[in-house]
Amino acid sequence: MKLITYEKNGTRGVGAAISEGVINLTAALAETHPDVTDADSVIHIIESGMDIDTIGEACIDKIRESGTLKSHLITDYKLLPPVMRPSKILALALNYQEHIDETNLKFFDEPIVFAKYPSNMIADGDEIELPPFEQKVDEECELAVVMGKEARNILPSEADDYIFGYTICNDVSARNRQRERLNMGQPYSYAKNFATFCPMGPWVVTKKEVGDPSNLAMSVRINGKITREGNSSEMIFSTHEVIAYCSDYAGLEAGDIISLGTFAGDKQIRPGDEVELEIEKIGILRNRVVQTEAKWLNMNAEGPTGPLVKESS
Repeated sequence: MKLITYEKNGTRGVGAAISEGVINLTAALAETHPDVTDADSVIHIIESGMDIDTIGEACIDKIRESGTLKSHLITDYKLLPPVMRPSKILALALNYQEHIDETNLKFFDEPIVFAKYPSNMIADGDEIELPPFEQKVDEECELAVVMGKEARNILPSEADDYIFGYTICNDVSARNRQRERLNMGQPYSYAKNFATFCPMGPWVVTKKEVGDPSNLAMSVRINGKITREGNSSEMIFSTHEVIAYCSDYAGLEAGDIISLGTFAGDKQIRPGDEVELEIEKIGILRNRVVQTEAKWLNMNAEGPTGPLVKESS
């Protein structure tokens, strides 16, 4: 099942993408399964532990049979990030060997994990804003796993039981700032957490629908042209190994998202670009790139890197 979070007329809801379009799943479940009371948000569905595939499919079958499906279809809605404000978003650096090779960086024997801030998430169709100073900015097409329940100190062989589903994350990265901070020993969080630098979506696809995540084709199109292609089979650390590793120190919770790293190739994005990230069995995440109109008064706008501006008293 493909679950979306949407907004219409100022109200947020949970939708399901089906062959006929997108239905208001919350309303449909209220009609067919009035005992289900946790379907007002995707995070509540995840936290409840309900078998949303079985319940949701039964719901859709019932409204089809009753002839009420059309009344539950929604239009003119705005997509939101599929899981709103998870407790944490973790991301991996250097999880594909060819990406390590192209960066001339060193491989480590365990995953390199950093945080993406939930406040920087944007949805399918939203704009990625580039900073108002010279900067090479890259897209990073990544498979992301959505946790289904709390996980603490688990083994890779147990990890599949803790997965709710999968989505697409664009780990947008400011490369000049990243290289500068690499010399300072802190390359990731700063350069990967500018506002809008975490596109996510377009939906969460449940584990049952995706199946095995270890052999999914991945591609990037910029302005309709394929710029790079990869496959999740190329990951150094598998989805299950990463979940187990993170469970040892991060205390994973239902709805948490782990983005699993990107593959090699030209990743640069520029103002005016239409960026499409596609992952097999999941879908396409689309975002347009713009130059921010806001001034960043505390940054050095004269060059791609540099110190914070100190205000004189």
